[in-house]
Parts: sequence; C-alpha cells; structure tokens
Amino acid sequence: MRHPVMTNQTWRLALAASAFLSVAVPVAWDASGRIEALWPVRNVVAHDVAGILTAVVPVEMQPADTGSLRGTVRDDGGRPVPRATVLVAMPDGSVTEARTLADGTWTLTGIPVGRHPVWIGAPGFAPVTMIHRADAGLTGRLRAWFEPGIDVTSGMAAAGTRVDVVLTPETPPIPVPDTPETVMDATEATLSCERPVASTARRSDVTIPQMGVPSGEIFRYRTDAATDASQPVVRRPLLVVYPGPASQWDCASIPLASAGFEVIAYGPPYTFAIEREIRILRLLLASLGAADPADHHAESRPMQTRPAILAGSYSAIHALRVVQDTGAGTIGAVVLMGPPVDLLDLRNRLETGDYRPPFGLDRALIALGMPDREVARHARYSARFHVTAAHPPTLVIHSRSDDVVPVAQGEAYLSALRDAGVAAEGMILDGGGHYLLSTGGGEADAILSRTVSFLMAHP
Repeated sequence: MRHPVMTNQTWRLALAASAFLSVAVPVAWDASGRIEALWPVRNVVAHDVAGILTAVVPVEMQPADTGSLRGTVRDDGGRPVPRATVLVAMPDGSVTEARTLADGTWTLTGIPVGRHPVWIGAPGFAPVTMIHRADAGLTGRLRAWFEPGIDVTSGMAAAGTRVDVVLTPETPPIPVPDTPETVMDATEATLSCERPVASTARRSDVTIPQMGVPSGEIFRYRTDAATDASQPVVRRPLLVVYPGPASQWDCASIPLASAGFEVIAYGPPYTFAIEREIRILRLLLASLGAADPADHHAESRPMQTRPAILAGSYSAIHALRVVQDTGAGTIGAVVLMGPPVDLLDLRNRLETGDYRPPFGLDRALIALGMPDREVARHARYSARFHVTAAHPPTLVIHSRSDDVVPVAQGEAYLSALRDAGVAAEGMILDGGGHYLLSTGGGEADAILSRTVSFLMAHP
C-alpha cells in the first residue's frame, strides 16, 4: 500500500501551523494567568505539574554568580520618590529588597545572574513591574513576553544594570454604590452562646443579588439595647471577616453584637477569586447601618459613627485590601488577629520547609502563581507594602505560638504602622496558636474585652 506523499504546499501549511501553535499555545497559556476566573486554577495546575516533573527529573542546583541592579524612582513631575520599595523575588519566594533614598536612588545587590522582573511600589502611586528595560526595542519587548525580566549580569554594584522608573498616581478602585443592593431576610433567629461569654443576639441572612451571593453565607447579628422602643436603636457598625463560613463563627459574632455592635459577618471561600470577594466586602461595608426590613424602628447609622473591621488569618488578606481601597477617614478602626501581611514570606516557607498551613491556605498561596513571575500579585495582597499614615487606628492581636503566620509578621506590621504615625496597638500572647483558635478561659475574655474597648475608643 502506497502512503500519501506530502506536497511542498502541504509541507508549507504544516510548518506554518506548527509555527503558529508554537507561539499561540504559550501566549494563550500566559494570557490565562491574567484572567481573574482562570489564574488560580492555571497556577495550581502549573505548580502540580512542575512538582511531578521535578520528582521524575530532579534538578541539580548549581551555585549561581550574582550581580546587581540600580536606578532611580521619580514621579511623573520628575521629583524623586523616597522610601519606595524595590523588590526582586525568586521562584521560592525569597526576596532581595531595597528602599529608595531621599534622592530616589536605589541599589540591589546579590541577585542571581539571569532575568528577573523588578517590582517598584510606593504609597499613593500605581506600582510598576519592570519586565524589560524602558529603552528595549521590539526584539527585547517580544522576548519579555516569553521571558520577562531585567538582565542581571555578574559584577559589582557600580556596574549593575540600570533601571530608572517613573511612578504615576494610583487610580482609585471602581466605587461601590452608596446604597448597595443588599437584602436582609426579615426572618430572624435568636441564638445564644455560653463561651467566650454568655450572650444572646438575633441573626438574619444577608444576600447581595448583583454579586450572586446566595443565602446562608452572610449574616447580620444585633441586639436591641434601647429601653424606649419608640427611639431608633443606634449600634456601632462592624464588618467581621472570618477565615471560613460565617455560620461556623456564631459564638464569635454574638458576643460582639451583645456588646453593642451591629455585626455583618462573612467568610470568603478559599477559591481565591480575591477581587470578587474584595468587592463583596466593600459592598457590605457600604451597607452597614442600612435600614433593616425586620426592624421598623431602624434608621441609617449617624454619620459620625464610622464602620469598623475585624479580620484575621486568611481573611485579613481581603480585609486589608479593602482598607487600602477605601478613602481615608471612612473606616473608624481595624482589629487584626494573626494577619498574614507578607505572602512572599509565607510562600518561601511553603517552598523551602515542611510548612503546611491549614484551611487550604497552602493552595491559596500556590494559586497566586510563581513568586518570581507574579511578584506584583504577591505584593498587591501583602499589606506590609501598603502602609500609610491614612491607615485607620489598628489593633494587632497575635500569638507567639502561631505556627501558620509567624508572630514576626504581626510585630513587623505593628512597627510599620507606628512608624507611619498610625494609632496602632499590639496584644501579643504566649498561647492561643493561629487565629487564637485554642485560646480559652481568661485569655478569651481578655481578647474580647480588649477588642471591644479598642473599637469603642475609635468611633
């Protein structure tokens, strides 16, 4: 039997198709890392495949020469930007970091030779990730699509590759409606808890139709403290963001409601559709104090009473981004419990040790992508890079025995807030573990008391 012979035209078509696919497939794969609905899944798949390949064909690490980078950071008016952060991340999450001097200059040394994206950010400015030099030609820009980064060659600091950057003012996030479309279920259930303190409150469902949030994920808790039913009940609005379904944290929400807060509680799922969850939280923040169809006497909260936020563990990632995206003076106070404020540090622990955080946090970290390629995403959700004097008064509660988020992160964040002039307080405990889950007895009472007194002191 004779086999068909490919003609010259067929060969040309086959070669053209192969060339097209060799470009289109990598481009499509890279583009999927920019789509909100796809990048978490894409990054987890890439990480798992890389792990399988490494197990089959072990990679022998060779000592690498190091080089340096240097440059200047200025604003769009040509003025130097002092204390901007310049960051290069490695695949394992380890970083080389510098701050710009008063004249905007910076130098990074000890960077492994190769190509590395460089992230530059400063409060009030849109961060920039340099994946090629500003003077790169067409070839250099095309190369950066497949192999992003600035070339680092072996040499002394004085001979380091120069990277000059201009930062422009940060674009405010898309505003949420002043009166978002939230629905409070008129049916309320009265719930009681004995620990950490004996308390009772009424719970109702909250839904956000425009975001597709179903019933049973967001709850509102409140008690009526007024003695005269003809007067509107005024409660301090509090958004509580839990590291898991809010229904599992009734006995944390109920004591807060009993203490005089109007609590709306939500726990973002570990899908890491993080921008969607942040928008949900911003909508909830705007809705706090809105009239409740179950309470005919309820009125909107007085304008002088600002909402507060309480969050911890994984949920602090979302909550702190909400704080950063909300106008100065809008939020009265923030309470954080075991907050992860440096995701690059957590990823480094995940890649280099036996660190295995609970609740799926390890998969959430992997979903962010490789730290060297996705340094901008890691930095965006790492609150330590976004500390400003406009941050609301903050209480940081952390345990020295926290084996998920090192207490050093909480202490460093607390120090950075104080250096920026923020009214910041710390409560560092010897026991309790991560998110203070094993805290009981007197410590739990002390935490609740400190939280309530701090929030009430910053209306």
